[in-house]
Amino acid sequence: MGVNIRETVLDVPDNEDVHYTEIDLKTETDTTKTDADLNITDTDLTKNDIKKTETDFVETKNEDINGNAKILKRLETVPDIKRDTSGITTQYIATGIVNLGALAAGVCVAWSSSALPRMTASITYDLTQAEASWVASILCLGAVFGSVPAGLISEYFGRKKTLLYLALPLLVSWILVASSPNVYGLYVGRFVGGVAVGAFSVSIPPYIEDIAEKELLPNLTSFYHVHFACGVLFGYIIGMVYSTSWHCVLCTSIPVAFFIAFIFLPESPAYLLSQGKSVEAKASLRYFRGIDNDIDGEMKSLKERIRSSLKRKVTFKELFSTRATIKALVVSFGLMVFQQLSGIYPILFYTETIFKTFEISLNPPSAAIILGFSFVSSTYFSTVLLKRIRRRVLLISSLTIMAFSLGSLAIYYHLKASNSLSSNSTWVPLLTLCLYVSLYASGIGPIPWLMLREIFPSEVTRRATAITAGFHWFLAFGATKLYQNLVEKVSPGWTLWHFAVTCIVGTLFVYFFVPETKNRTLEDIQNEFDGIRKKHRHVIEIECGPEG
Repeated sequence: MGVNIRETVLDVPDNEDVHYTEIDLKTETDTTKTDADLNITDTDLTKNDIKKTETDFVETKNEDINGNAKILKRLETVPDIKRDTSGITTQYIATGIVNLGALAAGVCVAWSSSALPRMTASITYDLTQAEASWVASILCLGAVFGSVPAGLISEYFGRKKTLLYLALPLLVSWILVASSPNVYGLYVGRFVGGVAVGAFSVSIPPYIEDIAEKELLPNLTSFYHVHFACGVLFGYIIGMVYSTSWHCVLCTSIPVAFFIAFIFLPESPAYLLSQGKSVEAKASLRYFRGIDNDIDGEMKSLKERIRSSLKRKVTFKELFSTRATIKALVVSFGLMVFQQLSGIYPILFYTETIFKTFEISLNPPSAAIILGFSFVSSTYFSTVLLKRIRRRVLLISSLTIMAFSLGSLAIYYHLKASNSLSSNSTWVPLLTLCLYVSLYASGIGPIPWLMLREIFPSEVTRRATAITAGFHWFLAFGATKLYQNLVEKVSPGWTLWHFAVTCIVGTLFVYFFVPETKNRTLEDIQNEFDGIRKKHRHVIEIECGPEG
């Protein structure tokens, strides 16, 4: 008995090709078989029909017009698409889980807005304004000590372990704040919580970079800022709970949820590979890419990147070794200066107190929630703006309109203080502050963090992020602590003018010193820092034919 085998490629919807082998039995001569002979059309094979694993196959028996039995055996298929839906979904879910740490950080910032006014009026605590300013700002001081070493710790002990154990100081922090009988317990609790907040700001981005595909990375990195803004909003909402103890219990739910959810995620593939655990690294990468994706090429490039990074150990000293990296540090530090001295953290920390200062008719906690909604929505939509609009345009527009908002609020305060206004207006303070936080979230808020990956070489980015984050939190501590002193010394109106002038100076700094980084290569940006201008050579080629 002769057997004829013919392999055919059958087009199937969803851009997938199914290879099948046709085996003819009980025939001695070759015959031409078509899809019509097999009674199979494109519509007969649906998406559910072509589901398979590496070992699964489907057999279908038919008979042709001669009565010969035929077996249609489906072989392994290779989809045209680069990734399957489950892989993308896994990356988004994992990024959402790890950014619960950013959500917890936002709650820590918003806590003082509602808690401190109660504590200053409470007989139990009886905080002075100076003590209240320390309780608020010491969170940022703790963040300084958490952000600088966090990157090094995660490199030695693992991304997952570092992030997972950060839930512990947050839990201890809220227990201390809830049970403290005096102001010193509040200081310790807030400082410990600040250590975790600062460490989260440095440790979360590297984990996301390690698990995300290159095409998804810009979207996934924006999750940190969105979750932080959601944490601020959540903090304002639960701030309506009058009991300080129950308020802290609700705040504790976030780090607990983070620990429970994050414990089920695998370690970063890059870290596992750096520790020589190739099998675990491949399993981790497979988890984030889905079962249908070919990860061999990505594993190979990852090994090469790890090998090159191990050959060259970058220290903090090397950040100051070249002119380009020094200028990049000046740009990143300068942006952080104007970001923080624009007054964003004092406004987020003392939101209810500021609304009470302007004596708005709306309930201050409700006004704070409206402000939080503006912060969240503008942070979310800023991800769209960052894809379409140049960095310098967003920075200049952001700082300019922020200065306008703060100046308008300062003028309103002076008119109100001089009794030039017949009645209190709710919409002026609320509108100007909502406009302020919206423009902050669209420009000067996320862009300095985004540019860290664009102006530094990849081998020094994480060191630069650590030192810049420490500087960021130190400035946040100074601005938050000195805000109360400025209010007492020169009045809220002149304090707002100080923030407005800082925004105007920041606009000038961006215009003269900050390069455009959107759609530019690192080499172009580094050459601009080095003062190297590209020379364009015009070459004219003349083709000469044979003589005669």
